[in-house]
Amino acid sequence: MSRPRLPQQVAKVTGAVAKNAGRFEGRSNPKVKSLGPAPKRFTKEQKAIWDEFNADYPWLGRSDRGIVEVATRLTDLMRTHGAETPVAVYAQMRMTLGQMGGTPVDRSKVNAPEDDGVDPSAEFLQ
Repeated sequence: MSRPRLPQQVAKVTGAVAKNAGRFEGRSNPKVKSLGPAPKRFTKEQKAIWDEFNADYPWLGRSDRGIVEVATRLTDLMRTHGAETPVAVYAQMRMTLGQMGGTPVDRSKVNAPEDDGVDPSAEFLQ
């Protein structure tokens, strides 16, 4: 199994970028819209959990709302049922956190190009 990717911010601090510049070429930290407030249909407890995710994972954006909702509901279920929570719920929660890019390493894998505002098809659609 290969080593996990070193987050770009960590690489800058440790000097790894200077040592192996080509390794970090093309990586970006994409700009995303804020996750925003919790859905109105959530209970008070679920809204608090949503706010925890929003504070703990600041890189989550508007496009991550669906998976954050799943994680919020699973967390609420685990906190409500405590030791009686089925093991499958914990397994699903672990997988959900991984899919959310719960680590900076996961987020560094996203390479979204900057929008330059020019539409290449505009000249043909006039």
